Amino acid sequence: MTTDGTPVKPAPDRTAFLAAYDRLLTRWPAPHKRLSIDSAFGTTSVIVSGPPDAPPVVLIHAYQATSAEWIELARALSTERRVFAVDVNGDAGHSSTGTRAIGTPTDMVEWLDTVMDGLQLATAELCGHSYGAWIVLAYGIERPTRVSRVTLLDPTMTFTSLYPHYVIRALPALFRPTSARRTSLIRWESKKGNATLDPEWLQVTGMGADVFGDAPTVPTKVPKPQTLTSIQPPVLVIVAGSSRVHDRRKVAGRAGRHLANSRVETLAGATHYGLPLTHAEQIAALMRDSPAAP
Repeated sequence: MTTDGTPVKPAPDRTAFLAAYDRLLTRWPAPHKRLSIDSAFGTTSVIVSGPPDAPPVVLIHAYQATSAEWIELARALSTERRVFAVDVNGDAGHSSTGTRAIGTPTDMVEWLDTVMDGLQLATAELCGHSYGAWIVLAYGIERPTRVSRVTLLDPTMTFTSLYPHYVIRALPALFRPTSARRTSLIRWESKKGNATLDPEWLQVTGMGADVFGDAPTVPTKVPKPQTLTSIQPPVLVIVAGSSRVHDRRKVAGRAGRHLANSRVETLAGATHYGLPLTHAEQIAALMRDSPAAP
């Protein structure tokens, strides 16, 4: 306790988090390897699997979800795609921060440039979930020639704002993050769905909130309709049919209305946080069947 009797909060255990994260990553389809890419933004950790000569897809995880949320999708795609799962710098995972922070949308795009360059990818499909979807959409807008297709999984702050009742429910987990608050929020949001959350992933993402919860994110704004209509790469939007984070009908409707070269699909029973672990086969099938830029 402190001198005034206030209990001292124990220091977050990064070592325990990384050990649990690595145990979960043993489920990644074999063979796979981990690469490290150094830049002014820090060291970016990337898990790689799939045939070296297959079309590349770069996966950007949701906030605090870690690349472990891609395990099942990687399993579904790795026979026919070269899969690159990126731990976002500053967020939960193996990546670390550097001398330059990722604090603005411009920073985020330039950080992703360093990742693409480090992976020696002139162009690739970019797939993101939630906040990760916002990241890859921003990249597709700013770097259209480097993106063969943008795939958005229940994207937040891309076509509509968050539900006010979700924001109220999420505030404790966002401003005073703990494992208990994060896992409670995820369980609450997932009640409407018909899929069971992966308990190992739920434990790891909770531990990540304890260790990385104070890390800042880039402020997000919903792009203007004229910005969306100007996007050049094809866009695949996959909406969680039971999402409690935002109005799924508005997401699907505005995506279809504002994106000229798009395909919009809704997965019944899918929840926002459950994707992509719970519906990997359906997501992979949609990614196979949707056209990319020539």
